[in-house]
Formats: sequence, C-alpha cells, structure tokens
Amino acid sequence: MMDLLKFSPALLLLLVGCGDVPPDTKGGDEEQRLVIGGPDASEHTETLYQMPTPNELFTLVRVMAGEGQKRMLNPASNADRYVTLQRRAVNFGIYATDLVYASYFDLNVEVVRYYLTVKKLGEQLGLEAAFSERDFVRLESNLAHGDSLEVISNEAYYRAYQKLQHEEMGPTLALVLAGGWIESMHLVMRQIDHFDPEDPLVRRVAEQKTSLDHLVEMMELYSEDPQVGPMRQELIIIRSIYDRLEVRRVPHEGATGSGRMVLGDDLFVELTAAQYIELEQAVQALRERMTTPEDKESNNA
Repeated sequence: MMDLLKFSPALLLLLVGCGDVPPDTKGGDEEQRLVIGGPDASEHTETLYQMPTPNELFTLVRVMAGEGQKRMLNPASNADRYVTLQRRAVNFGIYATDLVYASYFDLNVEVVRYYLTVKKLGEQLGLEAAFSERDFVRLESNLAHGDSLEVISNEAYYRAYQKLQHEEMGPTLALVLAGGWIESMHLVMRQIDHFDPEDPLVRRVAEQKTSLDHLVEMMELYSEDPQVGPMRQELIIIRSIYDRLEVRRVPHEGATGSGRMVLGDDLFVELTAAQYIELEQAVQALRERMTTPEDKESNNA
C-alpha cells in the first residue's frame, strides 16, 4: 500500500521499466511499479522483480484515513546509530518509505528531515548520485506544494533503485527492498483500528502474500550472504503465516481502467482475525528489531 494502496509499499509486480521516466505519484487508474531487472541488469538482478512504488500504497491510506501520523515513522535520529551493512540498507528502505509517506501526507518538516536522512544513509551505501543538491533546493522551495513534494521524493526513491541495479549491488538491493516491504506493511497496519475482512486496507495486507513470495524468492540468490541470509529467514517466518491463508481464484470480469482486457483469474486471499493479529505481531516485532539502534543493542547485551 487504497485506492489507498495503489501503492503497497513494498510490493511487487508492476510494469514500469527501469529505463523509463520515474512514475508520477498520481498516475491515474493504472498501478505504478518499478521493475528491477531487464536486458541491462546484472546476472544477479536480471530475475524480474517488480515492486510497487510507495506512493501506490499511501494513496489508498490517504483516501481511507485522511491524514498521516509522523509518530509512526522511524525517528530520523536513529540513522547515525546503524553501523552494519544490513541495518544501514534495511533502514535505507525504511526511511525511503517514510520519506514518501511524509511527502504524501504533506508532513513538510518530516519531508526535509527524512530526505536528509535518506541521503546520509545513501552516501554510506554508495548512492550519492541518487540525491542531489538541486533536489534539496526543490524540496525547500516547494514545501507548500504537496504534489511537487511527492514527485521529488519519488524521483529520488527511483534513482536509488536504479543505482543499486546498475552497480550490481544485489545484496544491498535485496536488503533495501526488505526494509521497504517491512515499513510499508507497518504503516498500513497501523492505520487499521479494528479487523474487518472487507476493509480495503485489510484486503491489501492479505494480498501482500504475493509480494512477499517474490521478495523471498529474489533474496534466495543471496541466501548465503551473511547480511542477507538472516533477513531472508526472518521474512520466511512471516511468509509461513501467509502460507496458511486460504487463496480463492475467481475469473476476472471486465477490463482495466485503461480499457485493456485482462486474461486469467483474480486471486483473493482470505484473512481471519486471528491470522491478522499473528501477522501484525510478526511484522511489528521484526520492524522493532531492525529499527533498534545497534549501539543500544550492544549496551543491552
């Protein structure tokens, strides 16, 4: 995540090529997604991996909930306290998602704060080119224009993913995508006050079974990597909850918003209240572990 979740932050399967123009944050009825892969991708990233951009998810949240809540974001002050590649990359994905969330809900002070935070972590990951002084000047000069903030934030988000692909930084990319998935789930689930299987947000959460399957599959390439392997195992635990959900196939009816016919079935993932609680607890526990500053962990050891 809706026509809130037109962007399910972390979730995968869409059709905008990496060489195309960055998706606009309000692109009509068609879902906007990035494709990690393609003819110029390295052998490690050529496996087609499609990920919806964060704005898709938050469109639905904004429609359903109306306003954003900065208290749900990972405090920017934590950024300097991540020292391993795993935590820096995962939290880059988390902070990038927070940046898009803040821009979508016109949390202007947070937009600037999280842009600088993402830029700092990006530099530590070798992503300097994704964040320019020009973008920061544009952000400052457009603080009163929410639509412009969304565009600028999404452009930086997009360039970071491009850089990770083109520089063959597969393990780092996998960790960044994992962080984005975790934070997207966190932000959407925190908007759900009570369980209702017909709630569009609840349905979106259930549908993330597919995106998580793709993410875990992509990370299998790096399952022996000491930074990626443990994170993949954490996600497999969450996937095991999804694996117990019932999936129904229903023949698709009608065309897409652009008038194109769709062949095949629609998938509906059934989620019970008990399963939702188990899933939420697992996601929140993993997010808490990943966002806890590493110096704090050392002091508590």
